[in-house]
Amino acid sequence: MGPIAYNLCHKEVIGVAMWITGLCSFPPLITPTDVSLQEPGVVLRKDFNAPLDKSYLLSLRFVFPSTEARLKDELVGDGRHSKYCKGDVEYESIPLNERQGLGLPIPLKVAVRKQPEGTLVIEQTFQSLCKTFHATNDKGRSVGRINLKEGAYRIEVSNQLAQPAFKDLKVEISLVSGDAK
Repeated sequence: MGPIAYNLCHKEVIGVAMWITGLCSFPPLITPTDVSLQEPGVVLRKDFNAPLDKSYLLSLRFVFPSTEARLKDELVGDGRHSKYCKGDVEYESIPLNERQGLGLPIPLKVAVRKQPEGTLVIEQTFQSLCKTFHATNDKGRSVGRINLKEGAYRIEVSNQLAQPAFKDLKVEISLVSGDAK
């Protein structure tokens, strides 16, 4: 999707028509990619293109062996809304009585460089907490938002903390538009 189509998708009348016909679909910049959180270190290094100047969402998806396993899960979180879910709060600074339902913290360091020159655009450690969506056998979490200008980039995501509790789950990471349109 280019800038013109993206802007038209946000117009009142034509946007609705384009949405209905599927012209407002926005493919992921990085399709869901399997990662392991078992050890600290780089879990993703990938080149991608940002087609528009906007904020993109880095997210995690956890696939459970069954719906029952997803319903019993406490690792990813229960989905309750909390002010701590935005990824900018250190887990240790959250009062103990407010941690229930947030899931285990997953600190991920994200570095994005403009290509081909390699200029650092963002380097930030996000604290991923809280379930943001679920489906039959999966749950998802937001990691954080990355503001980018149109262009070519390389992303490197590093797991900052070994997460052996997630060993029985398939974990995927993706970079998406983060908008309905």
